[in-house]
Amino acid sequence: MDDPLGRIPTLTVTPLHAHDCAFGPGWFRVCWEDQRRFCQDWGEVQLLCKLLDGRVKEVQVQRDGCLDRPPDDAGTPDAVDAARWLAMDKPEAMRVLGLTREADYLRAYKDVEAMVHARDNRAIQTGVRATVIIKRPGASVTDV
Repeated sequence: MDDPLGRIPTLTVTPLHAHDCAFGPGWFRVCWEDQRRFCQDWGEVQLLCKLLDGRVKEVQVQRDGCLDRPPDDAGTPDAVDAARWLAMDKPEAMRVLGLTREADYLRAYKDVEAMVHARDNRAIQTGVRATVIIKRPGASVTDV
């Protein structure tokens, strides 16, 4: 995908693993005998299976569940989708953002709710639905 603003000539966009993912470094895991290899896409899996064809008796291909994220997931361990956060119960929402005081939770909830409402209102008017996320505490902000 190209950067629409022309800042980066070849911008590569790949999904990120969930922050608690234990699958491994790839999106697919190919296992045979006592070996295993990680692949980033289905093309790599097919190539590896071709190379192993006739040399190995049984090959298992396992797919990482991070690819099955709900559509409202922010897709990064550094951020939380705002609408998804609003739907969480209070203890979980406080834990996700590292909040310890209920007053902080209430203030954050009110602000996030207003932003999501404004986004939804604008989406109804224009047909464009912007993404609203909450940065996790401690995550760095980069300006590319």
